[in-house]
Parts: sequence; structure tokens; C-alpha cells
Amino acid sequence: MTKTIRTTAVHKSDYANYLKKAFEFHETMQDSLSKGKWNAVGLNAIHTGISAADSLLVFFKGVRSTSPKHDDIIKLITAMISHKDQKTHVSHLRNLIYMKNIVEYEVRLIDRDEALALSRHASRFLEWVRSMLPS
Repeated sequence: MTKTIRTTAVHKSDYANYLKKAFEFHETMQDSLSKGKWNAVGLNAIHTGISAADSLLVFFKGVRSTSPKHDDIIKLITAMISHKDQKTHVSHLRNLIYMKNIVEYEVRLIDRDEALALSRHASRFLEWVRSMLPS
């Protein structure tokens, strides 16, 4: 038996608000990158990805995940949105979510290389999402 992922209905026009959040997190990520604030880069990169993913699901399916497990959003996108390069782009989101617990809750700090990798994943995922949505 497959477990159902909890979602909530969201009006499709609200995708723009989630996308705006993603771009604001991305801009803050870029500012933090220029200042060498690696943990802020990491957290804003992760939130860029999550908000961008929300905007995609809201636009195409009128839902967003309410699951406490952030990786469930990857399952929702994979199941609900078909695109020829989906696997490549969703892997960027997977890399972001994989690091969420480390960046937010663990005592250790992330280093420059990890921050740079997270920023690349966030930028690439956001660009793909933007390309899928109306301008």
C-alpha cells in the first residue's frame, strides 16, 4: 500500500507568490555568497528550492505539500509534472533537501564548497522552474 502524501489545495494563481518568495530567497542567497556567509547561503538556497517547487506544484496542480517530510515534494513533482528533463532538474532539488537537516539543525557549520554547491543547485532548479511558468 502506497502512503498518500498530504497536500492542501491552493488557487493556481498563487504560484506567483511562491515564485516571488523563491526569487527573494535566491537574492538573499546571492548577497550572502558575496559576503562569505556560508550558512546563510545554504539555508537560503534550500528555501529557494522549496518555494520554487511549491510554485511549480501550485501552478500545474493547484496543490502544495503539507507533509512534514520535505523530500515528499520531490515525489509529488515526479508523480504530477511530466517534463523531458525532469529527472535532471529534480536532482537539484533533491540535493538541496538532502542538506536541509544539516544546515538548519546540526551543530556543524557548512563550508564554502558546500555553500557554493547548494547555490548552484538552487540557481539551476529555480531557472528550470521559471522556464516552466508564465513570465
